Amino acid sequence: MSDAAVERERGYVAMRLHVLAALETAVARRAELAQVVGDADDVHAAAAALGTAWGLDDAQARAVLELKVGRLAGSERERLRAERERLEARRDELG
Repeated sequence: MSDAAVERERGYVAMRLHVLAALETAVARRAELAQVVGDADDVHAAAAALGTAWGLDDAQARAVLELKVGRLAGSERERLRAERERLEARRDELG
């Protein structure tokens, strides 16, 4: 793999891990998520409220708001955890 390809993959893995952290929070705190989003006037206000309440950046807040309701099921925690662990291992391999 070329140096440029390794750098691109490192960037992807880092960003995906960053977003997964927010998604795991959303699944774990889904009742609070529903309250924050339900109280917002629009999507932009909901993203800002999530940023304030949970310390999310724009990419994380957008990812949380794009979740389908069914993905908030408790079983989603396991899928997210498994993806996070796989990406952490890949990040370690890439150095």
